[in-house]
Amino acid sequence: MSESIKLQYKTITQLVVENLREQILTGKIKPGERLNQDIIAKEHSVSKMPIREALHILKNEGYVTIQANKGATASLIDLKEVDELFALKVLIEADMLTASLPLISDEKLAEAQQIIAKINLASSARQWSDLNVAYYKCLYSGIERPQTEEMLSLIKTKVERFNYACFVGINKTKQYTGICKLLEHCIERKPEQAVNQLKQLLWETKDEIKALL
Repeated sequence: MSESIKLQYKTITQLVVENLREQILTGKIKPGERLNQDIIAKEHSVSKMPIREALHILKNEGYVTIQANKGATASLIDLKEVDELFALKVLIEADMLTASLPLISDEKLAEAQQIIAKINLASSARQWSDLNVAYYKCLYSGIERPQTEEMLSLIKTKVERFNYACFVGINKTKQYTGICKLLEHCIERKPEQAVNQLKQLLWETKDEIKALL
């Protein structure tokens, strides 16, 4: 199915959400910048209704702040928020990996190896982020926890803007080495070493992001 056909199934609100999210992630819309509904509606050739809906979705994702009598602005980056989100990531993902590791198929581990090779060649923040999501999805594929996965997806969405902001500055060679070592522990079915490596990766990523913001 082509990309143009896929877009036909997206609502106007979804398209506006994706467009505004991308502009915030890439820095075209700066933190603290006011989001004028009239201007956005004109730019997208739509009414203000889907714009309002899109802004509320982005508010729930952490990209937008909405205040009474002040309207919507692109959210400022709060270092305390970085700490809180990564603390949640460590708790949830360590538990996911512990439960998943004994049940991950060899096929999924092989898929993770193929993804790692692509991560090392990623040339954009979007590509790098998407490949990382796919990599960890392989590692957590041994179990089905839809509620936990939904929570983790929301956290990853909130963390995504930090990753974008720091894509150029993050030590990607160190990250690549870390995820290779994590996969090695998973292939060897060493749960304690794998979980410890995962936690180390997440804490190091958090510290790098905070240092760069």
